[in-house]
Amino acid sequence: MYIPIALRDQADDLLARGREEGMEKGLEEGKLEVARNLLANSIPTDIIVKSTGLPLNQIQSMMN
Repeated sequence: MYIPIALRDQADDLLARGREEGMEKGLEEGKLEVARNLLANSIPTDIIVKSTGLPLNQIQSMMN
């Protein structure tokens, strides 16, 4: 089956973008999980910010 090169390139770009977005989402979810675990173990918020790279306000909102 013949698929035009332009269409194949576009499909490849979409797949690559989807993979990248999925990886970014997974990394963000991982950071949130680590932050929740650190909070559960009474780790100070400044250490959680440094450890996860998450903003302080996001960590504070997880405490409520």
